[in-house]
Amino acid sequence: MFLRILLATIFCLTASIASADSVSVGFNDDSFQLGYEHPVNNDAYGTAMLNGRFLYNGDEETRLGSLGLDFTGKPGNISGLDLGVGTKIYAGSTDPDIDFINLAIGLRGSYILPQLKGLGVAGRLYYAPKVFSFRDSERLFEAEVRLTYAVLPKVKLYVSYQNIGLDIDSQNDNHTVNDSVRIGFVGFF
Repeated sequence: MFLRILLATIFCLTASIASADSVSVGFNDDSFQLGYEHPVNNDAYGTAMLNGRFLYNGDEETRLGSLGLDFTGKPGNISGLDLGVGTKIYAGSTDPDIDFINLAIGLRGSYILPQLKGLGVAGRLYYAPKVFSFRDSERLFEAEVRLTYAVLPKVKLYVSYQNIGLDIDSQNDNHTVNDSVRIGFVGFF
């Protein structure tokens, strides 16, 4: 039930795409990920970003939705550097019959190399401890690293590696929800 509400919320928010700050699409032969970010507040101290995504992975029979709120800013006088912290709620299912809901806290960062005219790197780490993990999961960990290139002022191409893992409540092992390399783009509005 919660997964249906989460996915309905994500799709309703993506329907107002004209007011979104960015939309991303990434894919490979077995999976795709759709995401968006929308600034809810922007001032001299930084930006509060509402974000959401839907991930499908056919290899693991995974369907995952997430909603998050990140606080980002530009520390010091380092041109091209953005850092942030935030929280994200995950809900989904994966094979074999594992349902999960997790509330994670994480870090994100990006750096556009000024010398290389549009080339950049980005990454994020999110962790949901046992106290914030529900259904069949005990913990969740997500890591992603991206190599980006701005081909146009409003379009970045990327290659990313993403790994999402769960500790399962009834078993003593880690289950991989997603372990993929994807290509894609981010469009800015």
